[in-house]
Amino acid sequence: MEENVKIAKIKKSCKVGKTVSKIMFIFCLIASIACLAAAIWIFSMGKDFDIQMQKAVDAGYVSTDNSFGSVSGININLGDPSSLHSDIPSWQAAIDDHPFCIMYSGWCLVLAFATAVAAVMMKLIEGVFELIIKEDSPFTDKVIKRVFIVMIVISGMALFTAGAAYGILGGVITWAVRAIMDYGKTLQIQSDETL
Repeated sequence: MEENVKIAKIKKSCKVGKTVSKIMFIFCLIASIACLAAAIWIFSMGKDFDIQMQKAVDAGYVSTDNSFGSVSGININLGDPSSLHSDIPSWQAAIDDHPFCIMYSGWCLVLAFATAVAAVMMKLIEGVFELIIKEDSPFTDKVIKRVFIVMIVISGMALFTAGAAYGILGGVITWAVRAIMDYGKTLQIQSDETL
């Protein structure tokens, strides 16, 4: 009886996890579409974007450094547009003509890709929660395999986006969760045999 209560609690928490991951999926999908639209819009402006950017900088509305007034903001350096270079003559001509347009549309494309990857990850996580809800026990081979695969993918993403330390930490956590779930599976089998 107590085991059924615990499994019901696990399923209830998985329903909350599924809802949160679904909301995060929608948020990431909207962010990806917005970043893609911004990249297209900025790129289509071409030289006009650079002219408007220069007017905003001259008026003091926009700063291209990492500060807001006298307070320094988060250290995000988008790079110097004068350092952009391409071996393709038509691209180099565009870079020479409107470097801010090329640079900011490029960053918007990178953000669109990153948020699209995050959306895919949220969908995978939602699938794991859905599987746990549907299974009789969270310690089935199917659940363990799916959790393990998703955690490997997340660790890999952390390795390539946040850095080696986060990727290694994700790998260690993945290994620990796998060991815990295998132990839970063993206990579940022993519990089922005693009934």
